[in-house]
This record gives sequence, structure tokens and C-alpha cells, in this order.
Amino acid sequence: MSMLTPRRRHRRPTSPASTPATGRDSRSAGASLVPPVLALGAALALAVTPVAAAQSTAEADGTIAVGSLGSTIAAAGSTSGSLGPLGSLAAPAYADYVALGDSFAALGDNTEPAGGPADCARSLANYPNVLDANPAVGDLTDATCGGARVPDVLTETQVEGAPPQVEALETGTDLVTLSIGGNDVGFGAIVACITRQGPFESLPGEATCESQIGDTVAADIASVYAEDGPVDTVYDTIAGISPDATVIATQYMPLMPAEGTTCAFTDQLNPADVAWARQVTDDINRSVDEAATRNGHVSVMPTDDVDRSACAEPGQRWTSFLGEPDDTAPMHPTALGQEAMAAAIAAAL
Repeated sequence: MSMLTPRRRHRRPTSPASTPATGRDSRSAGASLVPPVLALGAALALAVTPVAAAQSTAEADGTIAVGSLGSTIAAAGSTSGSLGPLGSLAAPAYADYVALGDSFAALGDNTEPAGGPADCARSLANYPNVLDANPAVGDLTDATCGGARVPDVLTETQVEGAPPQVEALETGTDLVTLSIGGNDVGFGAIVACITRQGPFESLPGEATCESQIGDTVAADIASVYAEDGPVDTVYDTIAGISPDATVIATQYMPLMPAEGTTCAFTDQLNPADVAWARQVTDDINRSVDEAATRNGHVSVMPTDDVDRSACAEPGQRWTSFLGEPDDTAPMHPTALGQEAMAAAIAAAL
């Protein structure tokens, strides 16, 4: 039996807003361009997959163009509007849904805590809970936790009350979503370097993060997502416990806008670092997709033909640099972004 308690059809809590606790990989910021980055698990997306390049739902890599689905985009910026694809999701019903992963799956609107270990910072606005709101998706066990790495999914108790995430799986689990690998390849270090925080605080502005940590990051991506590597072990473990489960991997939504577009936040950064971050994030998301495909599954990434990056206006963006006024953690998806990811998952189903 799962050590986590399944939840279904949650009500909005009446407790005060909560702020996610800093993950174990956080670094002190000192005097920096931005407030301390939460390395809960995914400060990643400093970039990539230009939002203007909407792709067909028929793409082999599983990428979903949300703009083509008539979903969250019907009322731009609305986090409470109808999610078209979810409403059309019919048979077969997924009665037992388990969400695994890091902060890009766990976090959402800080004013809607979902319970569980405080350090995991789960939100009722995260994509697992948005997806679970559909009648065709049954009981949700949200095992996601900010800061999670592959060992936290497989074997380690990450924080008190958060046992290895695979303990949430059961033989009858028929739907699994997975967001993992970002912390294993150094999201926190990438963000800290680009924003000149922690050990990178005194790095000269003209120095590049690629020269400082590029080789290490590239090697980590190759290792973590390698065939028979750590992420493949996650897929093998899921298959061993829940052999009939449909597994959907989620890529990491970008923070940075498409090349050639800037905003006040990106104007503070070294342009070479921004370009490198785009490439790194592209490499990570391609690796996420390759691992999913290799294991017989798909990965999804919502895209749109308008800017949904953290440079977009509040109420339109899918990710946020500073977390305000979006009620989310810095460098993470907004509630609207979590809706878009849920819609992409539903379309893939």
C-alpha cells in the first residue's frame, strides 16, 4: 500500500498563504540581481523551446501545442477558465493517478497549499491537481516534492514525511506523470551562475557561465538521461510496480523568451549566459523526451503562438522570474502555466 494518502476533489484551503521552504540545494545570494533563487527543483527553465513555435499534437515527440487545443488560451491569463482538453477526456478512465517529481510538478499558487510535508511545497494549483479535477481522472496521490532528485524518487526519504516517491505506486496505478532530472543536472547552479549568486557572486560580468560550469552541466545531462542511466531506472521501477500504467513525462517550461526578445529582468544578465541557458535547457528537454520515448512513453511541453515566458505580462505568463505578483516561487511555473501543462497532458492521453 502507498505510504501517501490519496486525495481527490480538493477544496481550496482557508489557511493563510504559505511560502515554499528553500530546498536543500539552495545557495546564499548575497548582493545579487534577484532575491535568493529557490533551488527546490527546477529553477531550470532559464530558457528554450521558443513559445512562438507551436507544434502539432501529432508530433512524434509528444509536444503539445496548447494554442491549438482551444484550452487555457480561450481567456488569456485566466487560471480558472475551462480547460478544453480536460473536459473532453473520456474513456478509458484513469482511476488511480500518481504524480512523481520535483518542484516543476509540485509548486503552483503559493496561496493554495495542498498539504503534505511543508518542505515539499505542494500546491493545489500544480498540474497534478489541475488534471485530477477532471471526472475522468480518479484518485490522485501527489508524491511530488520540491528539490527532488532521482534518488528521492527511488530510494531516499527526502524530508520528514516524504518517503521515496515510488512508494506511492501500486499494482493498479494506471496513470503516472513524471518531472525529474533537473536537480540532478544542476538547475540550482545554472540559475545561481546566471544571476551571479552564491559561489558565482564575484564572477566578473564579462565571464560566461558556459566557461565556468558548461562542461560539468553537459556531462551531467548525458549521464542522468543516458540509456540505462538514472532516469531509465525510474522508468524501469515504475514498470515493475505498476506494469499497466500510462506514463507521461513533463518537460521544463522555459522562463526566458524566444531569442531576440528581452525584458527588464533579462537585460540585467550577460547575453552570452542567456544564450547558453537556452541551449542547456533545450538539451535537457530533448533528453527528457528521448528517455521517455526510449522507454515507450511520451513527454509533453505546452507551447503557444504568443509570449508565455516569464518576460510576458502578469496574467499571461506561464513562468515567473521573481514570483511576484504571480503568487508563486521565483523561477517556477505560474498557476496559468500549470493549467497549460495539465492541458498538454490531457491532450496526450
